[in-house]
Amino acid sequence: MLGVILAAGKGTRLKSLGKNIPKALIEVGGKPCLEHIILGMKKAGITRFGIVIGHLGEQIEERYGSGADLGVDITYLRQDLSEYGTGRAAMLAEELAAGEPIMLSYGDIIIHPDNYPALRERSEGGRYPTNSVNWVDDPSAGAAVYLRPNDTVEKIVEKPAPGTATTNWNNAGIYVYPPILFDYLRRLKESPRGEYELTDALRQMVEDGLEVRSHRITGYWRDIGRPEDVAAINELLAQFD
Repeated sequence: MLGVILAAGKGTRLKSLGKNIPKALIEVGGKPCLEHIILGMKKAGITRFGIVIGHLGEQIEERYGSGADLGVDITYLRQDLSEYGTGRAAMLAEELAAGEPIMLSYGDIIIHPDNYPALRERSEGGRYPTNSVNWVDDPSAGAAVYLRPNDTVEKIVEKPAPGTATTNWNNAGIYVYPPILFDYLRRLKESPRGEYELTDALRQMVEDGLEVRSHRITGYWRDIGRPEDVAAINELLAQFD
């Protein structure tokens, strides 16, 4: 299984924190967010990585090089931002995956490391497309995920109007996909935001009747979006040291 981390974003909401370094290199709990993700996936038995870089991506290359210091093998995939979005970023990993399943994470998400092997197990080693979900008061800022009693995905609604979702499950941004993902990515059309979105491919799998499984995040989940999120993550990680 290949680990894929999308780390091309600019982090404009981070203001001065993200001005001179890529968002994935912002430190929380004593090491960059990206390193937390790599080590978490390594705990799930993943040692090959494709890291998608863009904004200030050379800093990521300089910091981690081949990945040898972390005991992994890293290939860097540079995103052409003329066609923007997480779907286009994920597509870059097709050749590197070479027919293997992938575990994919956005590069600004911190979860308890036990979730990575649990997600792999839930997907049966990549046999089933599997997303992750976290519980929120209102999923309007992300994607509302409606689950069946057996924790398979019934439907996904991207950025529902505030207060309209009847589920508290939010798409958490870490996935396992079998190789069929790339067929779906090739068929993506631009979203209303002008982006090619990974969640559109996942939603199409659900609508096509594929068994899309879900893993409920345990321990903690947090994304680095704003300066106050960085402070909150540091506080969270201190509790789990």
